[in-house]
Amino acid sequence: MKHRLPRRPADRVARLEGEFSLTVSRALQVLLAFSSDRPELGITELSTELSLSKPSVQRLVHALQRHEFLDQNPQTRKYRIGVQAFRVGSIFASARRLERDAQAVLQRLAADTGYSSYLSVLRHDSMVITACAEGRGPIKFSVPVGERLPLHCSATGKAALARLDEGTVDELLGRTGMPARTSRTLTDSKALKKDLRQVRLRGYAANWEENTPGVGSVAAAICDPQDKLVAVLSVGFAISQADLRSLPKLGAKVAATADEIARRFLGTPVRDAA
Repeated sequence: MKHRLPRRPADRVARLEGEFSLTVSRALQVLLAFSSDRPELGITELSTELSLSKPSVQRLVHALQRHEFLDQNPQTRKYRIGVQAFRVGSIFASARRLERDAQAVLQRLAADTGYSSYLSVLRHDSMVITACAEGRGPIKFSVPVGERLPLHCSATGKAALARLDEGTVDELLGRTGMPARTSRTLTDSKALKKDLRQVRLRGYAANWEENTPGVGSVAAAICDPQDKLVAVLSVGFAISQADLRSLPKLGAKVAATADEIARRFLGTPVRDAA
């Protein structure tokens, strides 16, 4: 007859730490399930989204609600992001020096063009909007801070990819794939890389309904003195507000503004014209 050795205290601690880490990870997954497109979610929706049982989701949601990271809408009984999540996000925003310093430049660009202007950063396999100044045109199109943008079919993503080496580009595209978002989306890596070469030559990237029908954008990279990508400046607009023939002029303005931000706030020297 085999006798089981008693569990050592260290084994029990390791098991408890593993269980705690898994719980924290799942709680964060609950928070990440919310988006601007889905600001409210119910227990059933979260259970399906996360492939977790409803009782497990219920426990996680109640814990997050208790600490005010989630709030419940009394009318719909669904859950939404709470005040503590907003507070943490605000700390992140206030700690981002470039976004804070460049806000006046973003506002000026929005006023000059009539289009909303954005700063975005590369995080893992997508671009995350970290600052925005809303345009004042008669038709307003804007994307909320915190929204993620795809790399292969947004001007912001292409402006970032154009500053990376080919190996990194291949790795990112291999990780995310190149799904078609519209009939104009480039889904072939060779075609995208050809477009990226043009982005490097002219200094800005353009998107005309490649990511979202009826929406266009223009973007340029912001680099540090070592020519490393720091962020991307962009403007977004409804295509009814613009004309394809105006993109070169708009692109030159966005690129010049991106260079101004790099020069003023990062100490980057003036970039030679391509």
